[in-house]
Amino acid sequence: MINVMYKNSCPNCGGDISADRLLNGLPCETCLPYINGIDGIDHISKVKALYNILLDNDKIKNYWNLYYNITTFETVFKYFKDKTGYEPWSLQKLWLRRLVSNQSFTMSAPTGLGKTTTLMTYSVFIGQDVVYIVPTKSLMEQVCKRLEKLGAQVSCGKVDQRKVSVITISYLNKNADSITSYKPNFVAIDDADAVIKSGKTTDRLVSLLGIPNDVYESAIQLIRLRNKYYFSNEFTEEIKEKIRELELKIAEFKDKISQLVIASATIRPKGIKQKALRLLTGFEPSSIQLYARNIIDTYTDNLDLSIIKELGSGGLILVSKEYGRSRLNEIKKYVEDLGFNAKLAISGRKFLDDFSQGKVDILVGSASYYGVAVRGIDEPKRLKYVIYYGVPKIKAKLFDALSNPFTLLRVGKMIGVNFSELQNKILVLSPSEAQLLKFSIIKGETINYQKLEQLRQELLYYISLVKDKLKEIGEETLISDNFVIAKQNTNYYIIYPDMITYLQGSGRASRLYNGGLTLGFSIILVDDKHIFEILKKKMQKLFPNTNFTSLSNINLSEIKTKLEESRKEEGNRVHFNISTGLLIVESPTKAKTIAKMFSRPSVRVINKVPVYETIIVDGNQIYVLDVVASKGHIVDLTLEDIGYYGIKIEYSGIIKPYYDLIKKCLDCNKTFSIASDKCPYCGSTNVQTAQTTINLLRELALSVDKVFIASDPDTEGEKIAYDLASFLSPYNSNIYRITYHEITKKAILEALRNPMKINTNLVMSQIVRRIEDRWIGFTLSNLLKTKFNGHNHGAGRVQTPVLGWIVDKTIKYKSAMGYVVYIDIAGYPIKMHFSERKKMEEYINNLQVVKIEKIFEEKILLSPLPPFTTDTLLIEANMKYKLPANLVMKIAQDLFEAGLITYHRTDSTHISSVGIEIAKEYLQKQGLIKDFVPRSWESSEEGAHEAIRPTRAIDVNELIQEIEENPYKYSIRFSKLHFLIYDLIFRRFMASQMSHAVGTKSRYLIKLNKNDNINAELLSNAEGGFIKVYPVKVYNLPLGEVKPKVNTGKGSSEQLLSYSDVISLMKSKGIGRPSTYAKTIENLVRHGYIVSSKRKSYLIATNRGISAYQFLSSKFYDLVSEGTTAKLMSKLDDIALSKLSASTVLLEIFSEISTLVNPLKSEQNV
Repeated sequence: MINVMYKNSCPNCGGDISADRLLNGLPCETCLPYINGIDGIDHISKVKALYNILLDNDKIKNYWNLYYNITTFETVFKYFKDKTGYEPWSLQKLWLRRLVSNQSFTMSAPTGLGKTTTLMTYSVFIGQDVVYIVPTKSLMEQVCKRLEKLGAQVSCGKVDQRKVSVITISYLNKNADSITSYKPNFVAIDDADAVIKSGKTTDRLVSLLGIPNDVYESAIQLIRLRNKYYFSNEFTEEIKEKIRELELKIAEFKDKISQLVIASATIRPKGIKQKALRLLTGFEPSSIQLYARNIIDTYTDNLDLSIIKELGSGGLILVSKEYGRSRLNEIKKYVEDLGFNAKLAISGRKFLDDFSQGKVDILVGSASYYGVAVRGIDEPKRLKYVIYYGVPKIKAKLFDALSNPFTLLRVGKMIGVNFSELQNKILVLSPSEAQLLKFSIIKGETINYQKLEQLRQELLYYISLVKDKLKEIGEETLISDNFVIAKQNTNYYIIYPDMITYLQGSGRASRLYNGGLTLGFSIILVDDKHIFEILKKKMQKLFPNTNFTSLSNINLSEIKTKLEESRKEEGNRVHFNISTGLLIVESPTKAKTIAKMFSRPSVRVINKVPVYETIIVDGNQIYVLDVVASKGHIVDLTLEDIGYYGIKIEYSGIIKPYYDLIKKCLDCNKTFSIASDKCPYCGSTNVQTAQTTINLLRELALSVDKVFIASDPDTEGEKIAYDLASFLSPYNSNIYRITYHEITKKAILEALRNPMKINTNLVMSQIVRRIEDRWIGFTLSNLLKTKFNGHNHGAGRVQTPVLGWIVDKTIKYKSAMGYVVYIDIAGYPIKMHFSERKKMEEYINNLQVVKIEKIFEEKILLSPLPPFTTDTLLIEANMKYKLPANLVMKIAQDLFEAGLITYHRTDSTHISSVGIEIAKEYLQKQGLIKDFVPRSWESSEEGAHEAIRPTRAIDVNELIQEIEENPYKYSIRFSKLHFLIYDLIFRRFMASQMSHAVGTKSRYLIKLNKNDNINAELLSNAEGGFIKVYPVKVYNLPLGEVKPKVNTGKGSSEQLLSYSDVISLMKSKGIGRPSTYAKTIENLVRHGYIVSSKRKSYLIATNRGISAYQFLSSKFYDLVSEGTTAKLMSKLDDIALSKLSASTVLLEIFSEISTLVNPLKSEQNV
């Protein structure tokens, strides 16, 4: 039996505790030796029961904090019910938990979900030292009345620290000096846009929050330093130290400011003061999230507004911005002439009050994202339909827009400017580099960083080329898939559809009412067919079920009835089930990718860890999720002196591996797992600990309904999930494991629909592998260090046989050194080896011409190769591009985390039905559907790994186009190699789903001289089928006498091993796994045992490596031979399948090590 132990991790006393205890939500045995009667009770009751037992036994310590939080939550929930008359629902509970935990954050839910009610109730709960800020005086009066009804002592229109003070933005700005000494406990802002837009208002808010001016100035200085020096040649150690000082100063003060909660915002902070506020509060105001749509989207190809006569009262007309204010007045008059009361919705709230009271039938406003008509109307009962007078558009002067490198690239390619040299430089820019280039071009400033300054000069040159080309084109309107370029008067404009304004504006007609979403009706009066088509395409990408129907096909009478029905008290509305959760992934990139995939997430930074709040909609189920990265493993086997290298083996046969939190030294970048805040390698105290992540995850887990652990779908990922579940179980009992093999919306939704339990068999397999690695590695490494009197020695079961192969080939290569003649015949290489220079020279002198005869030829069918597995990808990338395995794995990891390919650690060639459909879609649009041959390749159990394939039907050129259109879509920084590897994976996969090709196999007799005849059987032609996307190498040798290309050099008759050779051997001999191919070679390089040749990536053993291997193989052959290693790998697989006992295998390994190593330790000359 294996009993996993965690050092210093008891939630009560901080002592050692077993995983079993943590998973059951219990303190350690020292705190509670015996516990009965709590099985099967709910989490809250369990916490209370454990608290009382600990208290009765005088053992209560840190568990008090958990009990306090739980009971405080209960208190505020009860208070909420007492004040409002109903239980807070899931989302309100999340907000209330955050509020009483003193967190600052944004409420990003749509109107109707109880944001205001929650804020008001919490304000009354606090009772005093509360400042509630609203944008207008009329709203202030409404809030004051509601607060008074809830029982609050309210100060309406001025600040009184003994009460709940409700004030306007205007009051804050005018009376800032009189309240400088006042620091409230809690500040609520109903609409943050005024703060975000105005630097002056930001200054006032900073003062109100209790942030000293010097700290505020430090935050501004920090942002300026980062902006100025990040890409500068002057980014010296002195500047870095100054940045560190400012960061420390800000961090020390963060916990001392007032709690700030923002109920809504529609824009993001851009000014330096607003960014400083974001830095100080740890979060940024986010736009209101779109939870779902319940809208009928329609269009008509004219600007006829007479449809109003049929739809009647309850409409909003949004006029495209280019028509101007005068058109709004004309439309208002037209509506009034039809017999309706109309009013302009441009500013203030009077128009909305009149509309709500039925005094106004139709509102007319501007189709502007920042306009009150688009974002300021919430009338679920009155507003039924929205008419867009013209397609909503964004129009910018083209020459100004060209300062954006990506816009320049797209426009230039569209009009035929050759960007081949510049394209790769632009595509690999980071967002901050692109922004720096953009602003330097706008301002005409140079960049104090040579690489970017050179690129700026190139961009200016290409901007002039584009301008000249446009002058040649003249008045012609240019149309692309994503924008239109038009000349109006003397200026060129670039025009895009304004999808966000369409979503926000049409959403005014579909609001939450009585727990459900009303039906809305949207009509676009199309004035530009090209822009409308682009809008349709973008909408369908974001909402695949979106379908714009021609108004001529709509029964307006039926629609009108449905609109009115959905607004009745018991009407037919779309109802939702909203639940809150914590989604834990491994990497920050993956967290960002998933959060951005479903919505525009809000971000809170807690203890330097970004927490993304995103909305995931799955039919009527809505998840409000905090997405956080664990950054891989949080624990590792302890380095403390416990048992045999951190593992105790008791007489009873119980094995206790002790795990400690992982710490990372930020100076030497090494990780360690001991209970010390000092790096054991360099002595630095600049150490980062996983405890920070655990504390954050516990805090978040306590606030949500469920915890979803989504670490990678392999044994390492399962162990990470097991550890996280152990640490979080005392704080939330609803913990689930979810897995996915690609980061796509469909895969994430499927995973959330099918939560699982943690697979303990996989966990045990990983534990055995890690313990075996620790025992073998530490034992043999220490012997090597003693033997060779040096550091940085290492050995392991897999590393040692691999080192042996490389050593063997290196020795043979060196012993067979001589001279080599390289002969090239039309691309076909021939290599001749000679032991003496003289013989080589004689051979060359006799080699004047080569005679070639074709002696046989036949047609053959060529079958496509299966899609890539980890090993075949590494092999192919090395053979084609000479890329080392660790670099290919890093790139594949990036592509996976960006959601572009399926999981890259796999030994399966299976392709799912989803993958087959992707191939079909791509081949269809490329006109290659006749070549489509669906293949699943190998059978696979449900949920098993797939081969490595693309997640969407876009090739590398389409991917590049996507990045040009939206450079911030993906959360990774692309390089040329990312495109290279993606292209390789994509084409190999597509080829695997295509028909056979027809090839010609030719046999040649190549006569080099009288004695050297070579029979070469070569593929001389290949065409059709999969060759169209994945060409193969062909040799079409010329016949007759040919003068060859000849080169000479020193060389060997033996071939060194390449990366691809080693990976092939690891796979064929059964000692490699998808997670170990690259790591094994990387470790051998790190220990100085092998080096890689620069030109051809051959692996060469060093003298150090040869000596280490000869020692290990002579003393411990039975321990590290490839046969023994392959058997162990097979046993690990059997443990994962529950065919073998993990403890039995570990005891066998321990016995094996003891038998071989202990006698050797006693020898004097080891």
